[in-house]
This record gives sequence, structure tokens and C-alpha cells, in this order.
Amino acid sequence: MVLPPPQTKEFHDRIVALEDECRAELDQSTQSTNEIALLLQKTNSEVEKLASRELQFSNRVRDMEMHLDNYSREDIRDLFTNAHEIQLRLFMMRSQAEQLQNRQQHIKEYQAKLHLLLDLLALQANSETAAGAGFGAPRATPLIATPGTQVLGESNVMSIIEAQEDERLRISRQIHDGPTQSLANLVLRAEICERLIDRDVEEARQELVGLKAMLNASLQDTRRMIFDLRPMIMDDLGLVPTVRRYLVALSRISKLQGEVSGPEQDIGLNTTIQVALFRFLQTMLAALMAESTAEHVNIQVERQDAAAVLRIEASAFQGERSAVEERLLDPDSHFQHRVKMLNAGMTTEQRTNRGLCIELTVPIPAEAVL
Repeated sequence: MVLPPPQTKEFHDRIVALEDECRAELDQSTQSTNEIALLLQKTNSEVEKLASRELQFSNRVRDMEMHLDNYSREDIRDLFTNAHEIQLRLFMMRSQAEQLQNRQQHIKEYQAKLHLLLDLLALQANSETAAGAGFGAPRATPLIATPGTQVLGESNVMSIIEAQEDERLRISRQIHDGPTQSLANLVLRAEICERLIDRDVEEARQELVGLKAMLNASLQDTRRMIFDLRPMIMDDLGLVPTVRRYLVALSRISKLQGEVSGPEQDIGLNTTIQVALFRFLQTMLAALMAESTAEHVNIQVERQDAAAVLRIEASAFQGERSAVEERLLDPDSHFQHRVKMLNAGMTTEQRTNRGLCIELTVPIPAEAVL
């Protein structure tokens, strides 16, 4: 397609037509996104039900293997057949959910490109008006203003909404994989105890001891999850003591050891920015634990005039340090979205003795300073 010369009425009309096409494509993609979100919600709901049933059948199979004398040959065959069917359906539904998520991500990327194109078209229209083209008022991308804040563009609003939805998805998965599965196991364990009471009191007593241990472990896991979601002690103790307690909790479930240094109480920042800094540290530590096995970390929190500096020095790596860097620098990750939204800057440096230093500098808004 040959474009007409710039600064002509034909060029302006072509820009306006292209803008209308982009908005129509954006509306259509938004409708597709809503439809996929509905399908994904139904699929995830079905996956949760199947996962719960699969867990129940797995526990029944284990119970059957421990008490084969109590099951007939037909019962054994039916139990294995049903368990296999549930596993197959669960695999198919999870594959479908993954396909829907990939399609949803592709549409979001396409929408981001459309938003960028609309912004460029609006800039072109503004430049024509400033140059005196006079071919009509520009139709710039609408802006959204919130009381007491700066004006936000559509792309920024979409980024905020996507960040919120990603966080909700993370929380729902964490609840599903944690307390929900634990409760299902506890229910099945209680059913086993109920059956054993009339047959073997001693074995039932042993099962109750195991049930008590499972309850205690589930309680600790729930407390750990609540701490990960929103550490309440930050309001009372501050950022550095909260990070120190989080590191102690990590050391109980892994071999990671370390120290935390920084302002102990008054860091001079409101709770919102302190939680954001804690999330950054939490994500960086998670990347270290997921991609490698570091024996020791040194966490430093520094408060400068207009920024906060977070530094993690890890040593004695047992994995590839580049994998940690790639995970944190992934432009599509939720971590990088937060980094961009706060205009933060991150650097990594590989050091001797298989060490790695990760430093994040976060600008502090004036309204966040106490």
C-alpha cells in the first residue's frame, strides 16, 4: 500500500482511517479476551474439581495398597480404572487451560501493539495540528485522571489492571496448591480414622497421631502463606526486621542462610512503598532458590535521598548464575513490570567463588516519604 505524501489531506484521511481500524481491532480483541477469560475460568474450575477428585482417588489407592485384604478384585479393578480416567481428564483439561492462557497472552501482546500504534497516530495528529495542517481536530488517546494523582494513559491503566489480575491469579494458585490440597488430605485421613475406630483402635490411634501432625503442618503452611501475602509485622517493626524474619522462615525449609542489614526501624517511608520493596526482595530470593542453590546471602537495604537501594550478595552457587539473571530480566515477567512501573533500575554482577550480586535502585516518590 502506497501512502500519500505527508502534510496532505489524503495523508490525514489515511491516518484517521487507520486509527478507526485500530480501535475496531482493539474492541474486537477486548471481546475475545473476555470470552477467553470466561472459558478459562470454567476450565480452571473444572481443573480444581478434577484435581480434588484425583487426590481423593490417589489416597484411596494408597489406602487400598495398605489394606488389600479389605478390597475385592472387582473393587481394585474399578478403583484403578476410575483413577486412570480422572488422571486422563485432568491432563486434558490442564492442556486446554494452558492453550487458553497462551492465546490470552498473545491477544494481550497484540493489544499492547495496538495501544502503541494509537499513541503514535495521536502524536502524528498532534504534530499536524501544531504545524497548522488544519485537517480536523486530533483524536488523541483518552487519558484517565484520578484525584490527587498524575494523569494516566490507557497503557498505564492496563498495566495496573494486569498486575492486579496476575497477583490474584498467583494468590488463587497458592491457595489451591496449599490449604485446599491440605484440607482434602485431612478429610480423607479423617475418613480413614473413622473406618478404623470400629476395627482396630490401636491403628486408629496411630492414624489420629498422623492426622494431628498433618493439621499442625497445614497450620504452619497457612501462616507462612499469610506472611508471604502481607506480612503484618511490617506495620509494627518495619522493612528490615520483616525481611530478616522472612529469611529465617526460608532457612527452615531450605539450606539458605544469611544476614540482613539496614535501618532497623525508621526508614522514613510509608507502608505502601515498604511493601513494594519487600516484594522486590521476595522475588529476587525466589529466583535464587528456584534456579540455583546458594548457601549464603547478604541482604542490604539502603535509604538514599531520592531512592532506596536493595542489594543481595549470594555466594557458593550450585547452579547457573546466568539462569537467575535471565529469570529476573525477563521482560514479560511480573517482576519486570513492577520495575518499569516504579522506574527502577537493576544490575547484576557475577563474582568470584561462584558469587552473584543483584542490586535494585528504586526511586522514591515524594508522597511516599514520611
